[in-house]
Amino acid sequence: MKETSTPDRIHGDAPSRSLPPTPFYVYDQAGVQQQCDRLKAVTLPDVATVLYSLKANPNPSLVDTIVKQGLGCDVSSAFELDVALSSGVDPKNIGCVGPYKSTRLLTECVRNNIAFVAVESTDELIELGALKQRYDADTAILLRLNPNIEISGGSMKMGGAASQFGITEEELPSLLALAEINQIAISGVHIYATTRVLDPASFMTNFSTLCDYLIRLQTRFVLPLHWLNLGGGFGIPYYKGEASLSVECMQEALLELQQNLIEKTGATRLFFESGRFIVGENGKAVVQVKSIKQSGGKTFVVCDGGYNLFHGATAFANLMRKPYFIGKAQGHSLKVIAQSGLPERMETRNERAIEGEYTRYTLVGPLCTPSDIIADKFESEPLAVGDYLVVHQVGAYAVTSSPGLFIGHGFPAEFMVTPRGVKQVGRQDSIEEMKRRYRPMDEGVATESPGGTESNTLRRAS
Repeated sequence: MKETSTPDRIHGDAPSRSLPPTPFYVYDQAGVQQQCDRLKAVTLPDVATVLYSLKANPNPSLVDTIVKQGLGCDVSSAFELDVALSSGVDPKNIGCVGPYKSTRLLTECVRNNIAFVAVESTDELIELGALKQRYDADTAILLRLNPNIEISGGSMKMGGAASQFGITEEELPSLLALAEINQIAISGVHIYATTRVLDPASFMTNFSTLCDYLIRLQTRFVLPLHWLNLGGGFGIPYYKGEASLSVECMQEALLELQQNLIEKTGATRLFFESGRFIVGENGKAVVQVKSIKQSGGKTFVVCDGGYNLFHGATAFANLMRKPYFIGKAQGHSLKVIAQSGLPERMETRNERAIEGEYTRYTLVGPLCTPSDIIADKFESEPLAVGDYLVVHQVGAYAVTSSPGLFIGHGFPAEFMVTPRGVKQVGRQDSIEEMKRRYRPMDEGVATESPGGTESNTLRRAS
């Protein structure tokens, strides 16, 4: 996506008298770059490649920034593959994962000769093998495994139980036999065991367990492990009381484990995946207070954005009624907002509320559903109509993980703070843009296959 400079009133370092129309997102480019460098420092140079998971946030300007920092791309759809290729990333630094991959996606993966595809079923293995032969591609085939290993400290275990993800050890012998019969070369495996680990000790235990499992795996099955996708799990804090993951304190031990892994397995390439860790903390949503009302002893603050904007990042917090990171905007500078730290974590906020310094609110969005709750029991200095609220930690799994078209509000504008000023990197949906996907019934019967238009042509790697 082409970046456009925002109007002078919010361009560069100069303070502005007003912010862009709300709701909107703002990203901190320097923060994204820093997170990329932190991950590169804990992975083996010349052997390991960190892949940015576009599912976290596929905004092309973010992807361009990340690729320029030396990371590759992890894609799960034809759209994500197109965004990755458009960034100029080397196709040999692109991996494709996911429980379902359309024929179109698999075809474009081999036509563009990307690094690898992680297959998750026998059907996918056969289809990919045939496509590789047809296009004479050397895209590696990895098997995504669903291992029964002990994992701790993450917010969600991704293996070891019945799941749509991966291949169990019980299925592995028959799948390997099928590959041999069909002369399909397997290059390695992919394992994604857990997500959002915050404790360094837990992360190290998990990674050590994973490495030991892979070393043992090669002795139990005739399975080459030339390339290994080791997943991720690098977490960020979402709730008050959680601490940020320090990767620096793990650097030496992580590098040693990776070195031992390649020595024991003969692996020549390692891959790590990360999305949330890279962009999650560097994206903020800004909404405005539009109405304040009393009902049943509660004070409701109605904002112009909510569930429809950052449901993916905040929904679990709302279900659990955990305190999310939300604060009143301090000033009207996009740069200040983008680079602001998390709101203070107060253990004594209830006491201060009693003393009158804070008021308890229920923050809600604009949707016609009682589930559109941004924060319950939100304690803040007194709020007024027109105030801006900043929702932190929503750079990942927010914009594209949310029902932005519900009730027709559309997806919000997006901005990025860069050394060259503030750039607009995403437009607010217009009504015409939202209507464009629909077709009147009186236009007659479609003569083309669904979605089969030239506009769906995928960009090819040069």
